[in-house]
Amino acid sequence: MKQYTHYPEKIANDYVIYTILLGLLALAGFYKNGFGYYLDNQLTFWESLKPLCLALSGLISGSLVDIILKHRLSKNCLFGFLISICLPYQTSILMAFLLIFIGLLVISKFNITICPLFVIELILIFLAQGNYNNIIESKMPMFYKTIDIFLGRSIGGVGSTNICLLIICLIILSTRFYYKKEIPFITIGVYALLTVLVAISNKDGDLFIKLLNSTVFFVAIFYLPFNDFSPLRYSSQIIYSIVSGFLLFVGAYFWHPIIGPFIGGFMANLVFYLKEILSKKKKFIASE
Repeated sequence: MKQYTHYPEKIANDYVIYTILLGLLALAGFYKNGFGYYLDNQLTFWESLKPLCLALSGLISGSLVDIILKHRLSKNCLFGFLISICLPYQTSILMAFLLIFIGLLVISKFNITICPLFVIELILIFLAQGNYNNIIESKMPMFYKTIDIFLGRSIGGVGSTNICLLIICLIILSTRFYYKKEIPFITIGVYALLTVLVAISNKDGDLFIKLLNSTVFFVAIFYLPFNDFSPLRYSSQIIYSIVSGFLLFVGAYFWHPIIGPFIGGFMANLVFYLKEILSKKKKFIASE
């Protein structure tokens, strides 16, 4: 008998809200990485479209997976969007489309429950050599102030640099009954605490820039709390969040400020997935 975490109708409504919020982030990334430069006559119109096309490539490929396997739109279109919106600007649109399509098709076909978002994301990031610079950023050195980072002007994923919008997304998602809001708040809190402590001990002058790491916010808000891949029990969610905050900090501080949080998030998810297998007590229950 199939086991449900929540009512399917409410899950579908949540998917729509997720998609709308990601659409807003994609538009912000499109303006920051492309259309804004087109208005300043620094890019051609077709060059300016790349960030939007790259962000939408995952949405389209995931939708095809849903249509092929389920004959209707379901969670794969959302998964694809979540992956493509964080990709480095230099990622090939065709490569992103194909790898997301193949990855989600395999994962859905064989019902792989370890979070596919991190796996496919990291593969594409490394294939793109982690090059997050857009065309203009690649041509000249760019220096961003704290306010620039807050408003989404910093270097990062195609549509995942705008912390102001990410905070709005978190507020909206927190109103949803089934959104595990404790996970992003605790994760970001642990990350911030560790960042402050290390910055103070090292007399680091870039404290606020490191605190406003948009990739950490994105992973904590969209990836870690997702119902299919996070603990069901409240006590487990608390531990999961603390572990996630620590691993996101380690990844961002000691590995790479953009790639590191994805590695840290994947490790946190993997630790709890293995814990579930070893304990034989299911805490990750698929939503459908």
